[in-house]
Amino acid sequence: MGTTVHLPPSYPDVPITLGQGLLDALEVLAENYEFIESIGPCLGFRRAASVLKSLPVPLRNISDIERLPCLGPETKAVIQDIFECGSSSKVEEVLTDERYRTLKIFTSVFGVGPKTAEKWYRRGLRRLEQITSDTSIHLNRMQVAGFQHYRDISKPVSKAEAEAVGRIIEEIAGSFNGDVTITLTGGFRRCLIFVPQFLS
Repeated sequence: MGTTVHLPPSYPDVPITLGQGLLDALEVLAENYEFIESIGPCLGFRRAASVLKSLPVPLRNISDIERLPCLGPETKAVIQDIFECGSSSKVEEVLTDERYRTLKIFTSVFGVGPKTAEKWYRRGLRRLEQITSDTSIHLNRMQVAGFQHYRDISKPVSKAEAEAVGRIIEEIAGSFNGDVTITLTGGFRRCLIFVPQFLS
């Protein structure tokens, strides 16, 4: 294919800590369960992460989790490890697992889902360059675009860029309805358009 691919940075070898790290830990476990197609635990960890994100203040101690919904025993054990040890051996094990790391890199390409990533992994591929140089691999249009624009797609959007896009969307949406409110969400990667009168 001849496309230059820029790999994402490798995962830091630092323990998961409280705060955002707690959410990251739950997301890592959810993603790992998604990769092995274990839907129940995947949804459980995603739900738990959503509950923690919705809290008005971060958890201060382990007893705070007892009053929260959607936290199963496995999730509570991970949170307890992080509170007591400053890290989770379960999360660290996943982060150092070759399969997880490889699937994480492969699925970072637009158009590549867990099943395709798994297929490439089973073929012995471990790096993006191996995929782009293997002439026996036939990429669909989305995957070709994903590899061609990998650097741009992988680059985080700055707050200023997101706000500029938000203003453009607000102006266009406002031309249809003056009561439109735009709220930037998802790390400024997506815009949510909220139109009050359409909800009633």
